[in-house]
Amino acid sequence: MKRRFLYCAVLAIAAGSLPSVGRTQPVATQDARHWLERMLNSAQTLNYEGTFIYVQGPYVEAMRIIHGGGTGGERQRLVSLSGPPREIVATNNNVVCLSPKRQATFAGGDYRRSPFPWSIPRELGRLESHYELQMLGEDRVAGLEAQVIAIKPRDAWRFGYRLWLDRRNGLVLRSALLDERGQPIEQLMFTDLQLKPRIDDAAFAAPALVPEGAAPEMGSNANGARVPVGEPVTQSAWRVEQLPEGFTQVSHNRFTEASGRHPTEHLVFADGLATISVFLERLEGDPPLLQGGSQLGSMNAFGAVIDGHQVLVVGEAPAATVQRIAASVQYVPEAGKP
Repeated sequence: MKRRFLYCAVLAIAAGSLPSVGRTQPVATQDARHWLERMLNSAQTLNYEGTFIYVQGPYVEAMRIIHGGGTGGERQRLVSLSGPPREIVATNNNVVCLSPKRQATFAGGDYRRSPFPWSIPRELGRLESHYELQMLGEDRVAGLEAQVIAIKPRDAWRFGYRLWLDRRNGLVLRSALLDERGQPIEQLMFTDLQLKPRIDDAAFAAPALVPEGAAPEMGSNANGARVPVGEPVTQSAWRVEQLPEGFTQVSHNRFTEASGRHPTEHLVFADGLATISVFLERLEGDPPLLQGGSQLGSMNAFGAVIDGHQVLVVGEAPAATVQRIAASVQYVPEAGKP
């Protein structure tokens, strides 16, 4: 299996207790919807720089973010301040992952997860079909007054969310992903934040070259320039027969090594908040990457072997959700023939 690609894709895709969620009236739901609409607008229009802390189980990381909005589209640069040096540059539909030894570029639909920290659909009605919106009062984050919003799942197939939004403009100051018991499993929180009138384009420029002697990852050529990283699949031997209600397929691509070996199909399913990836690859004598369940912080995975292929389902969703999707994957060789 193209382990480096899969590892980067999975990774590119919390501590303490939180106040309990009380019962709300319909007017509170409308207020919460209004705050989320403000959040959507701020993500597209505001320019800012800041530092935030990311907590996932025992793992803690500090990162610096530079974000630009406006008519040119949404752009941002993330720089790690702890652990191994790495950067992520996102400009509209392209995402470049940078490290001292390699560079990987994802284009368009090949990379669906927003690098920081929060992205929701503009059609909030779709969201409300499977999540309940609630107002939870006020708080302070990074010295700023914040409005707390809960996004509570209506069933057991998805996680819950809590957001702290800047009362001045709706910008996300803190977010928490909650498990089935309402306990935080992933959190992000600004420690400082400065709004800017504008940010220079040079802040979002990616290096033109991969460092000398480094091996480029899938998605970049020897000079670090972007090359196609996935082809849309129009005919496939793979079927996902049953999905939890609300999840729909948003992409289906095929990746192939330069040698032509180890073609990998990648399907992405989403419900507007949660995103789940299904990777399908012929083993060709290699041992399977995963059989059974595994968890890394908010990410649950379930692996199986079907007709000599590795099936790997990964997503920020309960273990039962990824296991159910893995169990519904079927291989129909005749369907993949021209």
